[in-house]
Amino acid sequence: MRKKLKMSKDLRHLLFSFLLAIIAWSNVSWAQTALKPVIADFDASINLADRTEFLLTEQSMLLSDVLNKSNWKQHRDIVNIPANTSLWLRFSVTNESTANKMLTLIAGNTFIDRAEAYLLDEQGRIIQSSRLLNDLSNSANLSRNGFKMSFTSRAESRFTIYLQIQDDGLSLIPIELWQSESYAKQSSMRLILIGAMSGGLSLLATYFLFTYILRNAPSRFWFCVFSVSAMTTMLSAEGILPVLFMLPSFAAELTAISLISTLFAAIKITRIVFAPVSEVWIRAHYVLLVLPLVGIVLLDDFYQLIVLISFAAIFFASKLTATVFYRKAIDLRSAIIYFIGWLTLGLVVAIEFFTFIQQASHLSFAAPYPFALSCLGVMLIGVAIISREQSIQAKNSANQIEQISHLEQYNDLFQHAAEGLFTAYPNGDFIHVNPAMCGLFGYKNNTEFLKHNKNLVNLFVDTKDVDLLLGELSIQQTVLGKEVKGKRRDESEFWFSISCQLKKVKDQTLQFGSLFDITERRLHQINLQYLNTHDQLTGLYNRRHFLQIMTEKIDKFAESGQSFALVFLDVDQFKIINDTCGHSAGDIYIKELSLELFDVVSDKYPFARLSADQFGILVKYEDGNKLRHFASKLLEKVRNFGFRWDRHLFNQSVSIGIAVHTTEVSSAEELLSYADTACLIAKEGGRDKIHVYSPELGMHSSYQRELYWINEVRSALKDDGVELFYQHYRPLNEQDERDYYEVLVRLRTQDNDLVAPDFFMPSAEKAHISHNIDKNVIENYFKWLNTHSENILTLAKANINLSGFSLSDDDFRFFLLNAFEKYQIPYDKICFEITETMAIIKMKDAIEFINEFRKLGCTFALDDFGSGFSSYSYLKNLPVDYLKIDGNFIRDILSDKIDLAMVTSIRDVAEAMNLKTVAEFVETSEVMVQVGKLGLDFAQGFCIAQPLPLSEYTSYTQQEQTDKKMLHSKL
Repeated sequence: MRKKLKMSKDLRHLLFSFLLAIIAWSNVSWAQTALKPVIADFDASINLADRTEFLLTEQSMLLSDVLNKSNWKQHRDIVNIPANTSLWLRFSVTNESTANKMLTLIAGNTFIDRAEAYLLDEQGRIIQSSRLLNDLSNSANLSRNGFKMSFTSRAESRFTIYLQIQDDGLSLIPIELWQSESYAKQSSMRLILIGAMSGGLSLLATYFLFTYILRNAPSRFWFCVFSVSAMTTMLSAEGILPVLFMLPSFAAELTAISLISTLFAAIKITRIVFAPVSEVWIRAHYVLLVLPLVGIVLLDDFYQLIVLISFAAIFFASKLTATVFYRKAIDLRSAIIYFIGWLTLGLVVAIEFFTFIQQASHLSFAAPYPFALSCLGVMLIGVAIISREQSIQAKNSANQIEQISHLEQYNDLFQHAAEGLFTAYPNGDFIHVNPAMCGLFGYKNNTEFLKHNKNLVNLFVDTKDVDLLLGELSIQQTVLGKEVKGKRRDESEFWFSISCQLKKVKDQTLQFGSLFDITERRLHQINLQYLNTHDQLTGLYNRRHFLQIMTEKIDKFAESGQSFALVFLDVDQFKIINDTCGHSAGDIYIKELSLELFDVVSDKYPFARLSADQFGILVKYEDGNKLRHFASKLLEKVRNFGFRWDRHLFNQSVSIGIAVHTTEVSSAEELLSYADTACLIAKEGGRDKIHVYSPELGMHSSYQRELYWINEVRSALKDDGVELFYQHYRPLNEQDERDYYEVLVRLRTQDNDLVAPDFFMPSAEKAHISHNIDKNVIENYFKWLNTHSENILTLAKANINLSGFSLSDDDFRFFLLNAFEKYQIPYDKICFEITETMAIIKMKDAIEFINEFRKLGCTFALDDFGSGFSSYSYLKNLPVDYLKIDGNFIRDILSDKIDLAMVTSIRDVAEAMNLKTVAEFVETSEVMVQVGKLGLDFAQGFCIAQPLPLSEYTSYTQQEQTDKKMLHSKL
């Protein structure tokens, strides 16, 4: 045996002392037994440990020298043989019978390096000798698991046997004497059992290997490795495999490597069967596998055996623990079988260990129990693997049945869906379409549809839309709600919304999509877009769109250098028509006048109605004479226009103000202000005139008015001239005794006049002081509400208007938070109103402000909703709670179908977004009944209550009772 690296002396002595203690405990009487000769007439076998003496000598000492030694000691199975030392054993055999006896001596184990025996008669002559050398694998005396020598014990004779053994370190040297006939039977039985076990394991390994190839089940492959490794471990321990490979000196190493391979395969099996298994558990076992490998290099054969037995015991215990711990990961049947399999193998290890320490026969495999248990344990592990696979297969089958059921449901959904559904390849080639899609495009069935439409491109009016759709789909993998124009089988065009996504199905990328008809909604959107940019009465551009066009021209002026002028027209004394014949007559006059003016303007220039009786035209400016000539034609056209209503004939004139755009003009509002100023000069000059704005008019008219109101606002804020009013509004479709009202602001001028916000708020916003008004209103209202805390209990909602500048002012937010805290006002009692225009212009600030205070409990209303029909496109981005419908739609709702349609549309949008609606300008009970029928939630207007000073506040219930008493007293 080749030399090993030596372990530390302390560790070696510790292990040696421990093992001696175990054996001494199991054989407490051996040291006290006197040595006796062996009587040849014994049964099958006899253990010679208590009848043998041993002596340690130098390896060079001969038998003749040993015979003269007297310091012999009684033999023990585990002996420490130092380097360059031989262990000599001797015992005597007496045959007292009259017949010869054929005996066989068995000594040592598979791992000893060298053994040599001498048979001496009573005269000390050598009768027979035998030798074991591990480098002579074909020696006749080489046993598969130790030294063997057969000899004849002659009748009525006595002889002594000397046995010389060479090995390194601690060695296990059991010594037995057998009747040769019994030994032959037992050896044959042992070989038969080993062969049967090896054959069984080979069959199992072969079966699982072929089924692994067929099923590609990793657990079967590792069980094949497990079976082969277990077989090689047994054959190596028995000394058979080292002989076959002509490596008898490497028996210990082959045994250790085979056992490590067996345990490695077992780890793999556990990981697969109990998946998922903790990575910590797996890695810990891999680390443990390194210890026996290190032992092959560092330890002697005996210590290798001890480490392997210890490691196997730990491993089996870990396997049993893991089976119990991870049992819930698999079915109970497989877990139980797996547990019993490892428990059986662990029992085999325990039997072999106790056989070893009890110094039983080295032919332990001759006993049927370890053999049967080994075969049973390995077989049960294989059965557990098959059981686990069957369990998984049964579960998969159940899942497949469930999936088939789901597929049937999905097929029903696909076939009966109201929307058009399709499956296609990524390039748009159709695979399947459902009946709804066939009907949408005018086809009877799926076959007819696919016959005429191979690709998405066949459904689109513009093929560029298909390219854009597929390009966006390939990048983003999902496209939602893309609106395109399609064509039916009869070539009629319609709008549809298409959504689709790319998904991998069985390693193939497919496109799944849905589409539905949005023609009606699209036409409605087109109408809304038209209303967003055009005046309802005249069909001309409205003020907002006109200002937008003007802004674009101003922005492009730096690039194009194309100058233009704004022609501003104001109908002179238009109030006469309204007062004489009513507003209906005034509307008809404006409509007919716009047609007369359009004859001059045509569609060459942008033409808009800016207010009730004002118009604006953007004209390309070349020189002043042409501009005046154009304005004169407008004056002449109006002079020749007579408007007849019943018996009245009106010949109204217009005043025209012109403002030419220059580089000094920075905004559309500024240019409009200049034109308005020029128009006022024309009116003051006698009407029916034209006036062109010049810079020296800057301090005239509108500018002076703005400056006046700014001074009035600042004075009112300083002198407490801001007064608060309130106006009740009521729910329409539910009984609620609580109070709902809007806090209104009025300005007390220096002339002691009380004016509404329409007069001073625009100027305050331009001067960026509107937020100071908001602060004043909130401070005074919160203070009043805190003082009259009894009103908080009956208050449902108090609405407070905020200007656009307050939304973007961080200081205002801090002020507002402090005000809530200072006056202890419940957040949920306050609803802030934001005008639609300001919300759109300051969209980002508005959203941040709303989100911040909604989290605290405040609610928000969008005021004057519908005044510009871009409202719909922005509404979904504004997290408001109420829509206050512009009063211009409510006032004439009983007679104007367009107003009715618009209010209905706003109600539908609000319901879809779960928003409450408030109708403004409800001035008659008939209008209130109508908005109630439409399903609006609240009504506000003179029909409900008139604005009153907050200092005279009464609840709505009290106010209603007071009104009834006054009415009763009048009656």
